[in-house]
Parts: sequence; C-alpha cells; structure tokens
Amino acid sequence: MNTNREASLYYQPELPVHCSDKNQKVPFCCVVSIPHGFELVSPSHPKMVYILDCLATIKEMCRKTVQVDDCGHAEVDLHVLKVKGCIPFIINIEVKPKGNRETCFTDPHAKEISLCCDGNVCVDHVLKCSVGSLPDVHIDCQYVTVCDLQMRPVHEGACQFVKISGEFQFYSL
Repeated sequence: MNTNREASLYYQPELPVHCSDKNQKVPFCCVVSIPHGFELVSPSHPKMVYILDCLATIKEMCRKTVQVDDCGHAEVDLHVLKVKGCIPFIINIEVKPKGNRETCFTDPHAKEISLCCDGNVCVDHVLKCSVGSLPDVHIDCQYVTVCDLQMRPVHEGACQFVKISGEFQFYSL
C-alpha cells in the first residue's frame, strides 16, 4: 500500500485539525506467556520487527480562520499531511529452563529459546500542517522508530507473563 494518494487531496470546510510540531507517538503492547518451568534470560532485551507497507500518506486541505494583526480575521487554506493505516509487529524474548532440569533441545548447542507475541497498531495522525504546499512523503524507517521499549513481568497465580510495551514515534518532516 505505502503510496502517496493525490486522489485523496480534497477540500473540507473548517475541519477540526490539531497541528503540532511535536513528534507523534503511537503506543503498542503485547503479552508473552512463559510456560511452566521456564524463566526470562537475564539480562533480557526484546527483539522487534515491524512493517510499514500498510501505511499511506494522505494530503487534505481545509479552510481555517486565523487572527491577523491589524487586519482582523482572515481565512486561509490549510494543507494537512496525514499518515493512516496500520503497523503489524512481532516481538520476541529469550527464555531458558529454570534450574537444573532435564531439558532437551533439538539444537544440542542451545540453552535458550525465543517466545514471541504479535500485534497490529492502527495509525491516523497528522504529520504536518502548512499554508503552503506539502511534500510527497514515502514512510520508511527514517520516519518511524520504536522508543521506550519496556518489559514487565506479570504473575497471576501459577501463570507468568511478560508485558512488552513501547511507542512508535513518527518524526516531523
């Protein structure tokens, strides 16, 4: 998908558009169940992969009323660049058998194994607003990164889980 859709350039009067120069962040999280007899490898650092092909940039235009010094109110065309779509992702963590259990691996050199969770985050964010024309943008790893990646163990009775959370950060153009 990941296309710039000029066909979606359209006019809407007085849209409620919230423009900000701040970096946009979209939260995500997933939960990994850790089987009985296993524990997290320490130190543990989750690995993550995410796909940006399901995101598209869309240009919109609306009329905004602004206050002009010594002139009163004036209407201007506001160009808005949005990113819409979804980001599918997979996160894995390393676990190992607890203690000195009789453990068999198909790889005789292995002492750890990966567990994973997956998810999909919906995105509908304003990237940039301008009274002038906006650039065509191809969303790639330069514009979307992962920040604040954290793991938190969760115990419920005999069950143990790891909640992995973070944010996708969209950088300003």
